[in-house]
This record gives sequence, C-alpha cells and structure tokens, in this order.
Amino acid sequence: MPETNTPAIATKKLSAGGRTYFLDLKETQKGDKYVQVTESRRGKDGQNMRNSLFLFEDRAREFQEALEEMVAQM
Repeated sequence: MPETNTPAIATKKLSAGGRTYFLDLKETQKGDKYVQVTESRRGKDGQNMRNSLFLFEDRAREFQEALEEMVAQM
C-alpha cells in the first residue's frame, strides 16, 4: 500500500453535507502515479473518521467507466 503522507502533485476537495472528499494525485517512489480518494466525516461519537481508496493508473480508465455507468443510472 502507498504511503498516505506522500505529498500530493494535485488536490481537489469536494464538500458534500457532513462529508468531505479529498482527491489527491500522488506518485510512488518508483514513479507510478495514483489517486488517493479520502472521505472525512464525523462519526456518531463526534470523532473524525477517514477512509481512503487508492486508484492506480493501470485501472483508472476501467474505474472511470464503471463510475460513469453507475452515475448514469442514478
């Protein structure tokens, strides 16, 4: 798994109600680019909760197509 504290090449922040999403373009030490998608929200106990997903270049188009298909069905 990539390092979560690697500096981002580019960042996008989306606020959605009580949740915030961060999309960070990063690069591994080997030079492979990936997107780290992090969801941040408050839990029922008031604590901040964060969950991350790592999306690598080799599956980015496939992921994009699947996401577009799901969004089109909304």
